[in-house]
Amino acid sequence: MAPSKHHKREAVPSASSIVQTLHPRLLSLSGAKAHRLTVYSPPHSILVLAHDTPSGTLTVSVCESIVAMPIIIAKSSSAIRSLFSHCKVSRSRLIYITAGLMFTPASPMPFGGPKTRPGYTEYIGTTVVSLLLYLVESSFKRYWTCRGREALDFLVGCANKARNLHFAGDADVLNELMLKGIKKAGHIAWNKPVRIPEALRHRQEVQSDAVGSEVLFTPRLSRLRHAFNQ
Repeated sequence: MAPSKHHKREAVPSASSIVQTLHPRLLSLSGAKAHRLTVYSPPHSILVLAHDTPSGTLTVSVCESIVAMPIIIAKSSSAIRSLFSHCKVSRSRLIYITAGLMFTPASPMPFGGPKTRPGYTEYIGTTVVSLLLYLVESSFKRYWTCRGREALDFLVGCANKARNLHFAGDADVLNELMLKGIKKAGHIAWNKPVRIPEALRHRQEVQSDAVGSEVLFTPRLSRLRHAFNQ
């Protein structure tokens, strides 16, 4: 029997037109300005940041099953804290150093942009916790809106670099990056002299070689050890 003229054929939406909206409340936890985020479903591969303990690095991993967005944010933030917890210095110091590496106009979006108003100026939080959440959420937000994983890879690269710089032991470079991160996050004023508090100061540390189980000494520590053995 032929269908009636008045029978309305139901449209079948394409995969790219099926969307879900992430409520601004999730994003506001990071201290970023709240915007509604349109996320396309089905998404790309479901990614999460992970701390690879044997290599001592942060990596981007593929989830084997569907995971809710808040869980991805929580697990990824925890992975960065875990990466930094293996250092003797405060995790806050390394988070600020990571921000110092990322907060520049030359960085990929959503952190970089015009010199007059780069993307990181969207961050308006006041705590280290909110800063870490901002770094993680903003990177995933970029990925979830189908704009590639450049921001995720950039975050991972900067977090690993912050850790590597710490073990390299150049306190002047590290302090400069940390203060840059603190100032660009708006946690201290630009035009005031700063005295680094005890909790955020550098602590010289050697790194164990996971493969050869040897102790690697920085040049500065090697010189000190030589002097004491004279």
